[in-house]
Amino acid sequence: TEAEAKKIALEQVPGAKDEDIREFKIDYDDGKLEYEGSIYYNELEYEFEIDGYSGAIRSWEVESIYD
Repeated sequence: TEAEAKKIALEQVPGAKDEDIREFKIDYDDGKLEYEGSIYYNELEYEFEIDGYSGAIRSWEVESIYD
């Protein structure tokens, strides 16, 4: 679910909370459900894609919010 996907993403960023999720959307990639979003925390941006069926993280990128 959407709540589970957010929880999975937040578990990767110790200290981050729901309000640190700045973008979050449901998407379909080649017909497969996925959740995409970004977390802004401690001057870093974490971008993620999570498989909507298995909960596996498909993509995870980290960069400074100043880039």
